[in-house]
Amino acid sequence: MEEEASVAPAPQRARCPNCDFEIDGPYCPSCGQQQKNLNRYIWTLAGELFEEVFHPDSRASRTLFALLFRPGYLTTEYFAGRRMRYVPPLRLYLIISFLFFFILPVISTMSDNMPNQVNIESGDEPGQTWQQELKDGEYELSFPWLTDEENKALSERFDKQLDKTINQFDDDPGKVIGEFMDVMSAVMFFLLPFFAILLKIFYLGSGVYYAEHLLLTVHNHSFLFLALLISSLLQLAENTVVGPVTATIDAVLNFWMPIYMFISLKHAYSNGYLVTFLKYFILTIGYFILALIGFLTTIVVGIMMA
Repeated sequence: MEEEASVAPAPQRARCPNCDFEIDGPYCPSCGQQQKNLNRYIWTLAGELFEEVFHPDSRASRTLFALLFRPGYLTTEYFAGRRMRYVPPLRLYLIISFLFFFILPVISTMSDNMPNQVNIESGDEPGQTWQQELKDGEYELSFPWLTDEENKALSERFDKQLDKTINQFDDDPGKVIGEFMDVMSAVMFFLLPFFAILLKIFYLGSGVYYAEHLLLTVHNHSFLFLALLISSLLQLAENTVVGPVTATIDAVLNFWMPIYMFISLKHAYSNGYLVTFLKYFILTIGYFILALIGFLTTIVVGIMMA
């Protein structure tokens, strides 16, 4: 009897470390994770990160280009189902807002025009600093849901905390600005749904769901934070050889920001130019009221937590 030929065992296929699915290629067919070994030299990883951000065909570069130069485009693309081409909206907002609120205090510290160098002239005491003006002021916090005694105690505590914060600012302005930005970032994130409610009110009957209003708000705030961050970086070079160039770019960027917001509304809701302009004008007032509330909340919370 002829001996049966031995059958070679099938080669063992690699498995995805994320979902344990069998893989045969650079990406997992089940979860989509890229099968890349991260245990490499740091400059190799840095080079890949640089390529991911600046390569013209990457998701990051495609998203940043659309965010900066195509108002409302990312929102309509998302709801058209073309989502894998771009960075997810919430991730985009969190990354840009983190960079904005983290880098801006550093820029403020580096700037020659620090707030503690500004003097405010008063009628009685010329040359009095703004810190002294704040210390000498009388502030009364009054909330309708608190009793007179509770409001008085709160105002006294606020005055003490304000003096403490001003003294801290004199000693270490960068730290105070950083803490203020930490609170401001949380407040702005909390206000996003309220900004979206404004859009919902002004576009009632448009057939647009609240989620799309919220997404447009997220994209527009991502643009604002990125544009303001770029503007702040450009201003650092205003006293250098390239100052005239950066000043021109900064002026164009500041001119582009309000136009961007108008075009984003026009693109997202497809109203006529006159209707869009009227809504844009009123929405801008409502936006600044909400932003002012957020700013004052940030100041009060920051001082009370100091």
